[in-house]
Amino acid sequence: MEIFLGIMVFLMGLVAGSFVNMLVYRTAVKYRLKKGERKTRPYNKNRSFCDFCGRQLKWYENVPVISWLWQRGRSRCCQKPLPYSYPLIELGTALIFWINFRFFLFPSWFLLNNSQLLGFLITLFLEMVAITMLVFEADFDRRHMILPDNGIITLVVVGILMILVGRAQDSPVLSLFSALGAFGFLLLLHLITKGKGMGMGDVKYALFMGLWLGFPKIIVAFYVAFVVGALFGIGSMLRGKMSRKSVMPFGPFLILGTIVAWWWGNLVIELL
Repeated sequence: MEIFLGIMVFLMGLVAGSFVNMLVYRTAVKYRLKKGERKTRPYNKNRSFCDFCGRQLKWYENVPVISWLWQRGRSRCCQKPLPYSYPLIELGTALIFWINFRFFLFPSWFLLNNSQLLGFLITLFLEMVAITMLVFEADFDRRHMILPDNGIITLVVVGILMILVGRAQDSPVLSLFSALGAFGFLLLLHLITKGKGMGMGDVKYALFMGLWLGFPKIIVAFYVAFVVGALFGIGSMLRGKMSRKSVMPFGPFLILGTIVAWWWGNLVIELL
């Protein structure tokens, strides 16, 4: 049973990763259109299509990871190279799905009675949605220095639903105060730095962090995000890839901090 469920969750993660790749592409196109820039890449609202010529893809060209490997990393119609990030995002999302299920959800499976099983499945579904949106936000911010509102809104809704079904990390009151406190903290940094040190996307994302993590895990998330972000920035400057005036996306570090605090927050608190 454990192996079968693990495989199913991993496969769902591959599909979710494929969805992330599609969503990143289409959201980027929409953001450029909103800014009034000329649409230079093909776009189809309904079906998957080639990144380069816009040809509608066959179903076998959309199989996560396998299609990329079978086509040797190139589009079948144009023979142009497809990004390595496509299979990496798919595999990464699947791995996060599996780790979350295997080590943080599955051990409690055997403790459930029939009346609790529905709540467990709802939790599993909401957490998979949250992971999908976290990967999407991290990848989009890495590429375009923006945390899209559509992903943040979805995350906030998922955080609220987790509270309503009684599966949140903390009590409803502490979760709400953590969300407001996290939002206010990053908003203050945004105002102090005039948007250069902290974008409004990061500020809005903090609402989800507080709802999802509660207190004191939100502190752990910020601690990990700022420490890892600082180390990454220093390392990049030492390697000559960044200067002191360079701007780097902070969203991926906030998301990393969220996952670390979600999975190991209590352990980090004990160690500190």
